[in-house]
Amino acid sequence: MALRKAVILLVEDSEIDRTIYRRYLKDWADIEVKLIEAPTGKAALEECAKSPPDCIILDYRLPDMDGLEVLEKLKRITDAPVIFITGQPAPMMLTRAQSLGIAGYLWKEVLGSARLREAILSALKVCALAAISLRA
Repeated sequence: MALRKAVILLVEDSEIDRTIYRRYLKDWADIEVKLIEAPTGKAALEECAKSPPDCIILDYRLPDMDGLEVLEKLKRITDAPVIFITGQPAPMMLTRAQSLGIAGYLWKEVLGSARLREAILSALKVCALAAISLRA
């Protein structure tokens, strides 16, 4: 039985990468993950408008817009924490993403189940603490 539940939106255009991340997310025994997949920025925005996820994993390179554009638009419609994933990290891009409020970022080359899990749990914890402090 899962101790926690999380709805995660995965924004990634590569079917191969989505398959890998899907496998990582199903490996966790203590977190029940409902995964929503979006291959484009537009699809991600539509999914968030329908039902906001608990956490968003966002690839930088998408076919219709870059991750920074998607991030700016997501921040207008959801408070869900966003974890940026990129295959080619560039300092200026990451600085801009951080200024837009990402909860973390991961490099695809060193990404594994444990790193993804740690990033998601950290993002969810920060989001939960922020919600508690807003209520107080």
